[in-house]
Amino acid sequence: MFRIKNLTVRNFMSVGNATQAVEFDRRDLTLVLGENIDLGGDDSGARNGTGKTTIINALSYGLYGTALTNIKKDNLINKINNKNMLVTLSFDKDGTDYRIERGRKPNVLKFYVNHEEQSATDEAQGENKETQEAIERILGMSHDMFKHVLALNTYTEPFLSLKANEQRAIIEQLLGITLLS
Repeated sequence: MFRIKNLTVRNFMSVGNATQAVEFDRRDLTLVLGENIDLGGDDSGARNGTGKTTIINALSYGLYGTALTNIKKDNLINKINNKNMLVTLSFDKDGTDYRIERGRKPNVLKFYVNHEEQSATDEAQGENKETQEAIERILGMSHDMFKHVLALNTYTEPFLSLKANEQRAIIEQLLGITLLS
């Protein structure tokens, strides 16, 4: 079973230089509502601009190196600080602990298995292709699967609006029969 433990972000989108963390390693439900104090902070619907989408974009970026939306990677960096963006994501799967550290300016991609950093041979400006492939094998899902199954949002094209071959690819991933095609 895949279980996210925690997520930390720094200089990512609206999050500034002070590292922010979300703990998911709890036995109860984690509900993110947000409270926009700039707009009054009451229950009159002042929930926009509080960072809910930033959290799911950080999860996507941490796992896959790309946001859910079509935001360019350099536009994920906080505009005020414009450097040192870092997303760290810890999770476990089937009793093994994993941690991904991914950032921009400078480009960083570090992958840890049971607290030991994994090294790879192709350094591509922090976007190590072999490391990303290993992460996706462990997760057992592509970024498309993540967007359509786990991170349901208004930015992802609805499943039924996808082309038939795109729908088939997601269904094959869900059923674990991608080797056949």
